[in-house]
Amino acid sequence: MRKVFLTINALLVVSLIAQLYLAALGVFSEPEEELFRFHGMNGRIVLPILLILWIVFGFLARIGRRNIGLTFVALVLLALQTVYFIIAGAMGATPPPNATTPGATPYVLALHGLGGTLLLLLTVWVFFRVRAMGPIVRPSGEGEPAEQGVRSATPAP
Repeated sequence: MRKVFLTINALLVVSLIAQLYLAALGVFSEPEEELFRFHGMNGRIVLPILLILWIVFGFLARIGRRNIGLTFVALVLLALQTVYFIIAGAMGATPPPNATTPGATPYVLALHGLGGTLLLLLTVWVFFRVRAMGPIVRPSGEGEPAEQGVRSATPAP
């Protein structure tokens, strides 16, 4: 199960790197909205699915309480990505921000980029933490045969 967890973790890292690329692609293209939709689709569909699978397989892979806690921190960071826009909208911002964007809303919206970067760093950190744990080793009991279910053909004296 840890291999599955690490595979999902790697896909999550790749998706987050793609998310940064898609954001830059959207910002530096004309018209901006046309290519920016891929950033939105990845962030609203692919990343949440991968994060939920990541958490589920974290439990199944027995990666430990701290690592499970870090996967939930990642889920919170992803949820905050939308919250930043809700807060900025409540402050009067209209997407995309422009010269008429009021007061502190650019600072709130800038947290979106910072939060995405923290999410990427967190997923990379968890990947290396879990990979260092190695596979689950189940101790074999003393006095048991090496292969369970195999009995000796000769009766015991």
